[in-house]
Amino acid sequence: MRPAFLCLCLLLFASACETTTDDIFGVGGGGGAVTQAQAAGAWTFTVQQTGTLACTGGALPNGQILTAQLDVASDGTLNAGTSSWQNPPTTLIRPLTGSVRLTDGFTDLFLSSSVGSTSAMELRGTMSSSGTFSGTVTDPGPGFTPMFGTSGCEYTTSGVKG
Repeated sequence: MRPAFLCLCLLLFASACETTTDDIFGVGGGGGAVTQAQAAGAWTFTVQQTGTLACTGGALPNGQILTAQLDVASDGTLNAGTSSWQNPPTTLIRPLTGSVRLTDGFTDLFLSSSVGSTSAMELRGTMSSSGTFSGTVTDPGPGFTPMFGTSGCEYTTSGVKG
């Protein structure tokens, strides 16, 4: 009984000292509440390869900018018909789906190559009420085929609204 109590106390003390935006168990937390208006609008995301995955055969170059128009509903889900993304300099407008958890800014978006396509990237991270984003883009997203290149690639991603 005593070892179990000691472990519980240590866990409580460790979680009380936790100050990062992710919780102590690593199950993604956010950086603070965002409103529907703060999440919606034009966003620009810049990617940098992480080296975690192979990134071969046409991966996005470091510094590539992705632009997105987020039409966020009151529950945080994106309106699929009016949310979109682009990969400049191409002017092709592509579908964007997913959600922003308004209670803490946790963002999980899927950037598809076209409606109904099996190719998509996942953009996942934290959006702030000040109009910034920090996270990752994974190509391909879970259950999809790669959009760029012939193998998987992961990118750190910073973003800004405006």
